[in-house]
Amino acid sequence: MLSIKNILITCLLSLLFASSISANQIGDIAPNFTAMTTKGEIDFHKWSDGKWVVLFSHPSDFTPVCTTELAQVAKLQPQFKKRNVKVIALSTDSLEDHNEWIPDINRYKDKIKEKSTLDKIINNFSKNTDVNFPLISDEKFEVASLYGMYHPKAKPNEGSFGNSNKATIRSVFIIDPKKTIQTILIYPKNIGRNFDEIIRIIDALQLSSKYNVSTPANWQMGDPVIISNDIPLEDIQEKFNTDGVKIFEDYLKMVDQPGFFGGSNESKARSKGNFK
Repeated sequence: MLSIKNILITCLLSLLFASSISANQIGDIAPNFTAMTTKGEIDFHKWSDGKWVVLFSHPSDFTPVCTTELAQVAKLQPQFKKRNVKVIALSTDSLEDHNEWIPDINRYKDKIKEKSTLDKIINNFSKNTDVNFPLISDEKFEVASLYGMYHPKAKPNEGSFGNSNKATIRSVFIIDPKKTIQTILIYPKNIGRNFDEIIRIIDALQLSSKYNVSTPANWQMGDPVIISNDIPLEDIQEKFNTDGVKIFEDYLKMVDQPGFFGGSNESKARSKGNFK
């Protein structure tokens, strides 16, 4: 049986560890930090430079799922840039490991086959999508603790080199130009992220910020959007410059996406489905 002394020590250590993991929430200002990266030392707030930011952690270098993820981010760099978004990755491995791993990521990226219209656009209009975003080396878990990127019960709790408890989870923070956290996503270590979905979220956030609208379930670019119930019915047409106001319930009104012209057959079909 555990002695009272051991129980007290265990409780104290648990409290100390819990206090070291930040519980950042949507609406909070993203904590600032200084860290070494593959692009040199950065001050995070200065580096963000008034742009949208995707900060994401991966468990470890030279691991299969992480390699596929960073390759996908590299491939999508033109799409992030188009949206005024900077991306930055993090793991608790060393800069030496990061730099040795990047060529593997680039080789895998070149083997990713086209799967969607988005991939085709990237391949047609971008020549070099090698990794050009910084990878943070967080060997002391300072940034990981600041952002709650380490979950001690997430398995496996061991890095690729056998270091016990040396692995962050797959966290994603989408941060706006005012440095406010707008989205937090957390994936288990064994499940790769959908970065097309992350871009979709960015599109929705930017659209919402610009026009003060919301997006319905499964929204894609070009689909109808939900308008605020605070807008008087008689003002909707003028405010959004549209005759296509659809009222499903007193609390659920939609209009065509503001500022969107044209669109794919898929988006037009979705629009018709929503606007029956």
